[in-house]
Amino acid sequence: MRCLALTLLLLVLAACRGTCPDIKPPEIVEVVVERYVPLPADLTRPCGDTAKRNNTVSEAVRLANARKADRDECNARMTQIRELGESP
Repeated sequence: MRCLALTLLLLVLAACRGTCPDIKPPEIVEVVVERYVPLPADLTRPCGDTAKRNNTVSEAVRLANARKADRDECNARMTQIRELGESP
């Protein structure tokens, strides 16, 4: 009786092998990892601030020109920082 039960069990287990689907091997997946790098110190320094020396018209003109140059230089650095973020 044990031999018959064992034979039946082996037949049932052997039958399962033919009905199982084939297992596909895993696919290789590439993952892009973004890495943030620190900004160069010369790009992150504070923007220039030209101080007023006296209350004359020529000083106002000098101050306006100096502040425009400070602003242009600061905007150029901010543009460089933005371009660093856009590069792949």
